[in-house]
Amino acid sequence: MNGLVKMDTGFQVRIVIFLALLVSLAVTVPGFLSVANASSIIENVGLIGLVGAGIMLTMIVGQLDLAVASVAAVAAIIALSLSGTSLVLGISVAIVAASLYGATVGYIINRTGVNSLVLTVCMLIGVRGLALVMTPDRPAILPFEMFWISDALVAQWGPLTLLGVICLVVIGLVGLALRHTKLGLSMYAVGGNLERARGSGISTARVYMVAFAGSAILGASAGILAALRSGSASGLGFESFLLAGITVAVVGGIPLEGGRGTVINVILGALIIRLISSAVALGGIPGSFESVAVGGILLAMLLLDYWLAKRRQARAKVPKAGLQHASTHSNGGGIR
Repeated sequence: MNGLVKMDTGFQVRIVIFLALLVSLAVTVPGFLSVANASSIIENVGLIGLVGAGIMLTMIVGQLDLAVASVAAVAAIIALSLSGTSLVLGISVAIVAASLYGATVGYIINRTGVNSLVLTVCMLIGVRGLALVMTPDRPAILPFEMFWISDALVAQWGPLTLLGVICLVVIGLVGLALRHTKLGLSMYAVGGNLERARGSGISTARVYMVAFAGSAILGASAGILAALRSGSASGLGFESFLLAGITVAVVGGIPLEGGRGTVINVILGALIIRLISSAVALGGIPGSFESVAVGGILLAMLLLDYWLAKRRQARAKVPKAGLQHASTHSNGGGIR
């Protein structure tokens, strides 16, 4: 099945990169093997993996959501602004608002055929403006009496934190839904071949609406969790979520053309990126070197996927050419 991770060359290369980074950093970077560092890596892998999993949903259906960071900011502001009344109410309102927003974007894309990149760039700007309007003077703050929530989220249980566990559990549930539900399989079908999916009776409107609603919900969840961890949320926050989410998806091996990819790809991409970030932080290396390293790996993965796609195309043509040759030879013998 297209949705399942297969040990193809691209996936094998990514596993090798991850293992090589892990071993080399464990040997050369002091403190890398500490429990505190492992906890930080797992927590941040969960958080950016949550964003990446949302973006992955839109990539699977052949689209891309570029407004996820703005949605995360608005959701976090809503949750913290209402937390004085009820945190549960604030989180619920934020998640429902995100789901309605995402479903609307998916419906517009299906109805009009507008390019998702163009539409979500517009939404990125507009929703970010809304976040700034909501916090004109100061950020939304978690009430002092609720700061125990921040402490609980980052409290370590060995290498784990509650925040990391929550994120990884949600990501796992997304993966199960993709592999074991009719709607999840329909998303792969739409991304693999849109016209064939329509011909088989799949509702593309429903698929697009669920994909973008899922992206918005997961982005909003990441924003809320990050805001609860820090105790505040502002209109200028979470700007790194977009690049981080796309990067972990692509580095993990999710193709831009759609039809393939799983949460395992996202987690693998997040692990590779967080290992680099951890090495930079522990080694006292300027952050600009992290950007150079991540950009280099991202470019290498894109080129690798391009080369592998070309090789698959070339292999697919060989059997067809052989069959045509055999057919011609057979017909020629008959004429004689």
